[in-house]
Amino acid sequence: MLDDIFHIDWIFIDTIIIVLLFLLLFSVKFFKITHRWRYSFSNQALDHYYFPKAHERVKNQLVLTKKWTFTRNSNVNVSNYPLILVIRMNNKRKFQRILTEGLSSYGFNVINIKVKIKHSSKKVVIEKELINEWNSLISTVREYFNQAELVIKTNYIVLNYSKSYLSYKAILSDINNNGIILVNPNLNRQNLKNYFDIIKEFSTNPQIYTIFSRKSMFLLKNRNLKIYLKEFYPQYTHILKFSTIYKAKHSFKFYETIVLSIIIDIIENKLLSSKT
Repeated sequence: MLDDIFHIDWIFIDTIIIVLLFLLLFSVKFFKITHRWRYSFSNQALDHYYFPKAHERVKNQLVLTKKWTFTRNSNVNVSNYPLILVIRMNNKRKFQRILTEGLSSYGFNVINIKVKIKHSSKKVVIEKELINEWNSLISTVREYFNQAELVIKTNYIVLNYSKSYLSYKAILSDINNNGIILVNPNLNRQNLKNYFDIIKEFSTNPQIYTIFSRKSMFLLKNRNLKIYLKEFYPQYTHILKFSTIYKAKHSFKFYETIVLSIIIDIIENKLLSSKT
């Protein structure tokens, strides 16, 4: 009799606990969807905002986007600095976080956008569509944050460390663009064409800079750096500028600060100085 009274149905209790945990997770997810999700970096002066529904303004078919974030330093008021638009396709969140915190701490306003390229069977017109959709995306992003009164500057710099297809020529032709910085780009046929388009369009100072790691993984050399040197070095060094971090691997692990310092140097001493 006593055994029946004090018998505990542990399966039932475990079920309740699991259900409560799921409800907690869904509650957090719902809060993130309906509110700006803000958290602090190690620098407490940084304000970081997450806009979960902003991407709904983009009506693209091929260049899909999500996870828009905005980061700024509340203690710095540098109105002459352009906006840094970080475009990524991979999941290097730690690398993104370090670059974002470093650039924002220095005084830049940084927008992070994750994108995904949807494949299309229309091979003939896909390149033109991609160019139009990339330009539409960038224009929509700048307009969105301007309307939100978070951005007052119209000029911007694109920082790209993904394998996504960008039209360098189209971006550099934008009067509001101050330049492009590419980190370990994937030099496939499309991106090689991008570089050659720049060479044809701009005789000098095209405002595009590339940063490579010397290695890919372990002791293997960076294949993309090898292709770059073969195609463009030294005959096009007056047009295309690049930097190499010799001890770094493709992930730039332990070399993030060096990458950050190179990016800041390029922005301040090359991209911005050439506009003055």
